[in-house]
Amino acid sequence: MAGYTYELEAVLNRADPLARVFESAGYRFFLVGGVVRDYFLKRFDIGQDLDATTDARPDAIRALVAELADEVWSQGERFGTIGCVIAGHSYEITTHRAESYVPDSRKPTVMFGDDVVDDLARRDFTVNAMAIDMADRSLVDPSGGEADLAAGVLRTPLEPEVSLSEDPLRMLRAARFCASCALSPAPELVAAMAAERDRLEIVSVERIRDELQKLLLLDDPTAGLGLIDATGVGRGVPVVGACDGWESAAPRLRAVPTDPAMRWTALLSALQVDRPDLRLLKFSGELAGSVTWLLSEVPELMVTDLAALADRRFRELARGCPAGRTVEDLLAFVAGLRSGDGLLADDVAQAAARLVDLREREPDLDDPAPFFSGLEVAEMLGVEPGPELGKAMNWLAELRVAEGPLDVDAAAARLQHWWSDRTLNP
Repeated sequence: MAGYTYELEAVLNRADPLARVFESAGYRFFLVGGVVRDYFLKRFDIGQDLDATTDARPDAIRALVAELADEVWSQGERFGTIGCVIAGHSYEITTHRAESYVPDSRKPTVMFGDDVVDDLARRDFTVNAMAIDMADRSLVDPSGGEADLAAGVLRTPLEPEVSLSEDPLRMLRAARFCASCALSPAPELVAAMAAERDRLEIVSVERIRDELQKLLLLDDPTAGLGLIDATGVGRGVPVVGACDGWESAAPRLRAVPTDPAMRWTALLSALQVDRPDLRLLKFSGELAGSVTWLLSEVPELMVTDLAALADRRFRELARGCPAGRTVEDLLAFVAGLRSGDGLLADDVAQAAARLVDLREREPDLDDPAPFFSGLEVAEMLGVEPGPELGKAMNWLAELRVAEGPLDVDAAAARLQHWWSDRTLNP
């Protein structure tokens, strides 16, 4: 392929020893997918993982890569894919194939082939249906992907109804590629998405969630959200499917940090999803906890003068943070939402400065050290371990949040006073 960049040459040189192993065994070896597309988009990460396709069958692929690989995995072997790590770089090598979905099936029917052109014809979009033949480093582009990138058009190699019906997830992938590659969907693709949108229900929730998250984490997902709106594809997404107006979430998504929990929360809040059942999207426990936390705290903080928050409120917010999260995360998220809504956020910056000062005075803000151990409290109050001791420990924890650090004598006196008052007025 004449005129390729230094970056692409570096990637090809890296893959060359692997390609030579296949060629020596009588097989063809092609780099496909993102590495080719990114070359024409002038985007390059020399260390990126690589996808390849070959006429070798999976068992032959596994045997051939063993000569060079530090690690081999074959979880995708029944679909024709063998993965490996060579010199710290990951490769996924797939036998030429044609795959399709039968009605009501979530899993593809795979047939292996010998022709790279047939393989490329079954791929999602023309911009991803290009390959580099490692034998002579020539471009294989049977569907005109290079021209479509130059024209800024997203098309499917086959008729769009066929392509989308075979793998309905391509409808969400279309939204992502429109946003990430600055492409406009061909009119026939838009029409097919609207016609085939109900097919999304056969796709597993996990694949829908993961593909949508890739769109949400883009710097600017606006074009993709607009395509989802225009075609009604979003109605097949669990939790948010009943909502329209996806594109209206774009300002918030662009403004908040590129953090999965924050982006999902920005979408859900913009679409005004009331009490979302996150189990339907099969989030991890950590992600579900963070989204639930943000959704619970943000409505109040969006309409509060955060510069005027009492220290006690900062402590309450810190205590309520799920594992791995901080009040700073919450403030950054609120600042983003305010900015996305065109609202002022000066008070957020002031609150952040106050939080810095509070942390200097209370280094254990996120995980306050108890005034006393349970045994010490039991001895002071003359009680045995049990419910009464638990109530006393909870009261001390609330005291710590309300008033911050106290010296031992002051905390002991307050505890004794509370206990005496409680004993007299049960």
